Amino acid sequence: MRNRNFSRVLGFGLALGFLGMGLAFLVGMTDESRFVKNPTPVFAIIAAGVLFYALLRGPIGRAVARMLEDRDEGDDQLEARVDQLELHIQDLGGDPVRIAELEERLDFAERLLAQRNAEPDSPLRGMQQ
Repeated sequence: MRNRNFSRVLGFGLALGFLGMGLAFLVGMTDESRFVKNPTPVFAIIAAGVLFYALLRGPIGRAVARMLEDRDEGDDQLEARVDQLELHIQDLGGDPVRIAELEERLDFAERLLAQRNAEPDSPLRGMQQ
């Protein structure tokens, strides 16, 4: 839980830092361009506002809102899914006794095939062709 809180604080700090840098850039741009008859800074401020609004209303804004609400519903679903996968892995592991028995049967079949191929006049050899 401590790592989760740290990453939240770090994420919010970085987001606020980038927002502050962007605003400082826009203020500097508008301050420098007040003597120039160029409407670019005004368009840049409008574009930045539209982009900021789109980010807040889009998936990023919803993710931030969920994070601020601190709902742990996803964690419960994740834990249930992990438990389900662990059970599935145990089922796939099988019974060690059964696996050992299958290995013995496979070894026996391999030995029979090796014997049959080693004896050229074996009665089973004619059945192969």
